[in-house]
Amino acid sequence: MKMKKIKMNLVAVQVLFLLLLGLVILPNALAMEHGKDYDSGNVLPSPLAIPADMSCGVCGMYPARYEQWQTQMIFSNGDMVPFDGCKDMFKYLLDMKEYSDTHTRQDLAVAWVKDFNTGKWINAKDAYFVVASSEMGPMGKELIPFGSMTAAQEFKQNKGGMLKHFHEINMEVVEKLGMGGMKHHMMKKETMENHEHHMEKEHMEHGKGHM
Repeated sequence: MKMKKIKMNLVAVQVLFLLLLGLVILPNALAMEHGKDYDSGNVLPSPLAIPADMSCGVCGMYPARYEQWQTQMIFSNGDMVPFDGCKDMFKYLLDMKEYSDTHTRQDLAVAWVKDFNTGKWINAKDAYFVVASSEMGPMGKELIPFGSMTAAQEFKQNKGGMLKHFHEINMEVVEKLGMGGMKHHMMKKETMENHEHHMEKEHMEHGKGHM
């Protein structure tokens, strides 16, 4: 009878231990899922869905069309600014006054990027970026994010580029990637159209002069 009671007490202790362990692990797991700033210990705002008609904070393209490349910044007032790649996100981050009259870096709550392999949102501060690989994004050469150094190194071996952490990325790194991509194509097309329009106008005016 005494042994049975001891066993029951041991079981009760084990159950209590597991419950307490769950209380510790579950909030941490949720924090990891939604993102946590380990510098301050604050749970960060979760990534938001990017509407189809919401344009990139830098280039004006629509990030909803480029799901694999999407990034977003969420500010302390709840505002979300989306981007169609990490290159534009860093342009915005490093020179915010150029692109916004209302947002400042001090008001930034979190920058989210997508792991290139899994598609999961990860805190940009925790990501490993492969810079200037042969993999082209919507805006040409990119900074491609990964949730682990191993995944980033494997990608780098296959596609080339440089491996950098969030805090190592400055405007010099970004500018070396160039504008490229669709924006460059669009601007080139617009320039050609303007040139053709100008030539057509000159031709018409020249024709009038001979009438």
